[in-house]
This record gives sequence, structure tokens and C-alpha cells, in this order.
Amino acid sequence: MLCLHGFTGTPFEIQPVADALLRLGYVVDAPILAGHGRDLPTLEATGWPDWLRSAEQAFDALAARTMGKIAVIGFSMGGLLALRLGESRGDRIAALAVLSAPFRLRPAQVRGIQMLGFIPRALRVGPLRSIPKLFGSNVSDPEVRRANPGLPAMPLTGLVSLLELMANARAGLAAIRAPSLVVHGRRDRTVPISASFELADRLAAGATGTEPAGGSRIVERLWLERSRHLVGVDVEHGILSGAVGRFLEARGRW
Repeated sequence: MLCLHGFTGTPFEIQPVADALLRLGYVVDAPILAGHGRDLPTLEATGWPDWLRSAEQAFDALAARTMGKIAVIGFSMGGLLALRLGESRGDRIAALAVLSAPFRLRPAQVRGIQMLGFIPRALRVGPLRSIPKLFGSNVSDPEVRRANPGLPAMPLTGLVSLLELMANARAGLAAIRAPSLVVHGRRDRTVPISASFELADRLAAGATGTEPAGGSRIVERLWLERSRHLVGVDVEHGILSGAVGRFLEARGRW
């Protein structure tokens, strides 16, 4: 199993799910993606091709160790990377679990990022360089919010690159044929749940042939009633871990 964290985050965001899969006997890897786990300048020096490359490298290394198919569980930005792996590594993908993925953001969010992105990088200083997380991580559990080691702000360069990754993931969606589980928290204030509605619908539409290039054969949905964005560590993480485990076990061991 390959577990991928989100933008500005670390494997902390996906650890309960990874631990549950370990207890089921799976081989699990939860790498730190390129530019993450350190500081804002380090993350600013990377973009979505670097994040994807590090995910691909981790996938290929895990596939070489296990000599079989790999399931990919991706949270937020990691969910977009999981979709890209579902396209580029389709013959080695056993299943996908896509959690809180920013398949689309709200139009106002996109416009704001794009407007700030027009500012020359040399002029991006102070508040123009990054957007702080004023209320911390978008999670219902206050203890988890305090413990989260993710960065306290989002670099503007990274947000612009994230929009590019979103468009890239949407463009390749019809090529995905792996069984897919789409998950979102109903109290998410970062990514609208409508993004996951659209993602699941488009995967299912591809499977029934209403889109031109096939699609996922199996699409399941899980909407967590009390969870915000960080579903992997929020108050319903036990429900999520159980659902992911059952979804993968139903596909059979590979």
C-alpha cells in the first residue's frame, strides 16, 4: 500500500489509515513527498512535477519490493497524485482510495490564487508570499490540530502549482480503470464536498461508457458526517480506516 499525504503536510495526516492496513498484514509505505516535511522555502522550491515524481518513485520502489499490484491511498493533494498514478501505473494499480481530494476548489478560491499568482515572484514578500492557516489545520479534533506537524502556511507558488495539478488530474481521469473509493468529510472547509461528488460521478460515468475512454469499474463513496478536511486523523478516522480496509479486502489479496 502506498499512502500519500497532502499539500504542506506529512505522513501524520494518513498515519491511522496506514497503521490499520499494517495490522491487516499489508506492506505499507507512507513517504514524505518532495519539498515537504521541512519549511516554507523548501516547499516553495518545488512544484507539482516534483511531488508527482516523488510519488512515482515511491510507488516503483514499493512495487519492486512486493512484486505485485499496489493500492494507493491519497489524501488531499495526495489524492490527486493517486489519480495520476492510476493513469500512469494503471497495470500495477490494485485499487485507489481518494480522500478529500481538491478535484475542484470553489471559484472564489481559484480566482484568488490566480490573481496573487500574477504578482512577480520578486515582489512576493510578507503576506504575498504565503497564505497562513489562521485557524490551524481544518480538523474537528482540537488535540489533533495541536499535534499536526504540517506547515502553518501555504506558499503561493505551491498553490499555483496545485491548480495545475488539479487540471492535470482532471484531464487524465477517463484513463483510470482501478476500483476506486472516494471519501470526503461533510464539514470540510478547505475543499467543497461537491468536488468529491463530481470525482465519483465522473469515475462512474467512465465505467458505464458514457465518457469516451473507459474508467473505474467499481466506484464506492463514503461521506463522513462529522469530519472536516483531514479525514485521516479526524474524529471519524476509525470509520475511515475500517472502510478502506474492507474496500481493499473485497478486492482480494494481490
